[in-house]
Amino acid sequence: MARTPPPPAPQWLVERLRRLLAEEQVARGDELLARGVSRSGVRYRMRSAVARAADALGYLVGATARAVDRRLETLGLAPPPLAPPPEVRDDLRAFFGHTIDPSDVMIRRGHVPAVPHRRAFALPGLIYLGADAGVVRPRGEGVGRPRATPTLVHELVHVWQGRVIGPRYVVIALVEQARQGRRAYDWRAVLDGASHDRASHDRASHDRAPRAFPVEAHAQLVSEAYARRYGFTPATAPAGPSRELRAVEEALAGLRAGRAPTLPWRAV
Repeated sequence: MARTPPPPAPQWLVERLRRLLAEEQVARGDELLARGVSRSGVRYRMRSAVARAADALGYLVGATARAVDRRLETLGLAPPPLAPPPEVRDDLRAFFGHTIDPSDVMIRRGHVPAVPHRRAFALPGLIYLGADAGVVRPRGEGVGRPRATPTLVHELVHVWQGRVIGPRYVVIALVEQARQGRRAYDWRAVLDGASHDRASHDRASHDRAPRAFPVEAHAQLVSEAYARRYGFTPATAPAGPSRELRAVEEALAGLRAGRAPTLPWRAV
């Protein structure tokens, strides 16, 4: 079951976020230069200021969405919640190395009423699955054991990102989708681009370094690894160690350790 990426975020929203972050960056940089801080120190502090601004915006978006969700529930308009069966929760806890408990997240099976965007999305503490079922029985499993869908896993990775790198992941994901569209989910293209950029350097040393994946590509990589493990896509045995296999192993190790060595903008 391949996950269909959602449509890009509205351009006006991304441009507004960009302007706010740029204004914060310029104002902070001018202030620091006036105080005699070195340019390298200015760059570091500006990055920190932009990250804090992105966290504030992401938190605001998430808090607003949760408030709207509660209001919809009060009015009887919210989609039904999804309570994964115990075996599904156990599978997810094991896959995430107990860094995520799906019981702590409000998961809804459906989309926001009267909103054209009907694809799955995740905000801090809240997941809407859109048209996805959330829990199914993969074909080929003789025991008929229910499993979380790759789409649910993809959205849970975003919840994990919010806890590890902060609410800024919401802003980063919106910008990625607006700038790259469906290409934002292509983690293999990230590997290809990194290999091309590093062609003139020592390849052996770079192959040992963690890959830096954007937030959407990171979530897609993890969901595809889950899909292969639990029978949603055919498992293929690689002929030998490959950069894709190493990238998956690095991402899953970081996921289960609750750290983000493969994510830019990380807070830990």
